[in-house]
Amino acid sequence: MNLLKCEYLKTRRRYIFITALAITAFAGIWAFYGNYSGDIKDFVIQNGYLLFLYQFPLMNAIFFPLLCIIIASRLCDIEHKGKNLKLICTLTEKSKIFDAKLIYGISIVIFCVILLWCATLIFGKIIGFAGKIPINLYLLYLLFTIIPTTAIYVFQYSLSMIFQNQAISFFVGILGEFIGLFSMFLPQFPLFRKSMLWGYYGALQFVGLFGYTKETRYDAAYMEVMDIDWTAFIVLIVAMTVIYIIGKKIFCKKEL
Repeated sequence: MNLLKCEYLKTRRRYIFITALAITAFAGIWAFYGNYSGDIKDFVIQNGYLLFLYQFPLMNAIFFPLLCIIIASRLCDIEHKGKNLKLICTLTEKSKIFDAKLIYGISIVIFCVILLWCATLIFGKIIGFAGKIPINLYLLYLLFTIIPTTAIYVFQYSLSMIFQNQAISFFVGILGEFIGLFSMFLPQFPLFRKSMLWGYYGALQFVGLFGYTKETRYDAAYMEVMDIDWTAFIVLIVAMTVIYIIGKKIFCKKEL
């Protein structure tokens, strides 16, 4: 707890939490802005909750990896500047420092994920989506958003702690996000999505839009809940654990 409190004291004037909220707010504006009138109005009102579950994994693949890059980089850059890590490591173990900073960063990221999730439910009620909130599906969606985001953060954080030059972790993160975003448009290649952390937003997507064509548009369109790929979910958790173990081991052996 002392180390977590120390992290808070070190970062409270660097506006890291405010930056995270700003990114989340922008994601919300981008997600909720749209046309809720005209020929699409009836379809959106009747299927709004499921439509969000279909659309939002794409938004998550854009904004949450970016959030992870920025938060991890800013938290770790504090230590790299002025060789603070070398000083702190004389007071406590490297492994404890690694874990404390990781927990602090993950807590910020998960808070933002939950905040946007709550805003989604509130927005649906304001717009007047038909039916009750499918809370079981939304809890699954929350789980399938938190786990990929946490896995990406663990990866970005490990890079930021290992490499003093934050441009390296930033470049790797942006490249991974771009490839993961590209994989969202290739559902016919599920192994491609599962080959990278950033693709699991799409790999764990479980609501689909069917029957839409350019000619008929939404006249014959319908939403359907698909089978959940629990194997991909388990693989992701294992991958996250392995990345954490390797990243922590490399950091602890690193000369400061």
